[in-house]
Amino acid sequence: MVLSGDALTTRVSAIGFFVLFPGFILYHTLVAMGVIPALLGGLFGVVSVLMFIVYCALLPSQLYLLLASTRGYALVTLFFFAYVLLWSVANYGLIGGSVMQAALTQTVETLVLWLVLFMLGYRVPLASPRLARAFWIAFVLIAGYLIFHVATTGQWMFFARRMIEAEIEGDSVSTYQGYARSALVLLLFLIAVSERAMVRAVLIVLGAFVMFVLGARSELYAFLSLSALLLMLWAGMSVKYMITLLAVVAALIALVVSQFEALAGSRQLQIFDLSGTSSWLARQNLGQRAVEQILDSPLLGRFGGHIASAQVTGGYAHSMLSAWVNYGLLGFTLYIGLTLFAFVGAGYRLLFVGDRAARWVFAFSINFVCLLLMALAKPVFWPLPALGWGAFANAIVASRQERDDDDTQPAGTDDSHHDEPGQPDAARDIQGRNDNESGTPDFRPSAL
Repeated sequence: MVLSGDALTTRVSAIGFFVLFPGFILYHTLVAMGVIPALLGGLFGVVSVLMFIVYCALLPSQLYLLLASTRGYALVTLFFFAYVLLWSVANYGLIGGSVMQAALTQTVETLVLWLVLFMLGYRVPLASPRLARAFWIAFVLIAGYLIFHVATTGQWMFFARRMIEAEIEGDSVSTYQGYARSALVLLLFLIAVSERAMVRAVLIVLGAFVMFVLGARSELYAFLSLSALLLMLWAGMSVKYMITLLAVVAALIALVVSQFEALAGSRQLQIFDLSGTSSWLARQNLGQRAVEQILDSPLLGRFGGHIASAQVTGGYAHSMLSAWVNYGLLGFTLYIGLTLFAFVGAGYRLLFVGDRAARWVFAFSINFVCLLLMALAKPVFWPLPALGWGAFANAIVASRQERDDDDTQPAGTDDSHHDEPGQPDAARDIQGRNDNESGTPDFRPSAL
């Protein structure tokens, strides 16, 4: 069977979406348990490079529809990618030195991940029952294993690296940050494709448990914030969602109260007293340094300034300010603007158009989470926003094609065909069938 470029891109995206997110958790857990060897290293970087090569070959077949159907959004996204690359190369060419070389390398790594996640988000078949089943199976396995872990060890945080045998290199198993990133996308996808209020309620409760046990505070509270927002939006449209909202809140409160003694000392609850945590104090210092660099050069920023001042590639501000430092005011505006526009656009479709399709729920969810974390916790080198940009482009293109299909009159020369109430519309039937917490790129270990 020979696949067209479009069909091949869709298939690659579906496989890549599973491997990079739920597959990432399963792979690293099996490696940590010693069940399989670390054949693919950290997985995310290796798989992303392979997908980058495939997408570069397939991009010409996707470009026309992508640019023509997204009303300029995809064009602005690709312009942002090109701008970041040219900006980085120009700074390296003009200044040179080891700092600029390290900054350029970090940017190129990020661009590879951005392009992969953008194309993946654009072409992933959200309506595929097979993909949904695969995600559900992975979620049941992951949630079940974490429940077993808590029940048998009494520990409310899962560190895969603690399971590593002595002969296995520690860098071959992900930190909690990689786990939380993958679990977050897994949950957002399942919430988007699920339609029943009770199913979504169970997902939110179990999802909160999973995110808590994995231990990344940023992703946990972003997920809880999104869940509260979605339930409030849906509660305004349906009584059953109002009841669901109350049930979810009651379940979470009951869980926290019943296990408060065990949870009180966890790092997740340190958010209520961050002044005493070393990581928060370190982030405050990095953020202040970024503000000083921006004030020194508000228009151009200081490309590689985080490396020059901290002497490590992970010394960036853990917020959107890192985009201003590295890529200037224009780069910062484009970076924030792409996510903000996607969030507002998807929110408009949900609230005012009443379109509850999975593609719009997913685009709204991923861009809300990214916008929140970009403002509070994640640097410009965190690749997940690109998945949100692609998801929004996906929703635009799919909705436009759906509208065009609805507007197209079935061709035929026999007028009596349209007058028979029981006669199926063959043309329409055929058409329907065809129809890192650090954020450091995964090519190297995280600095934190």
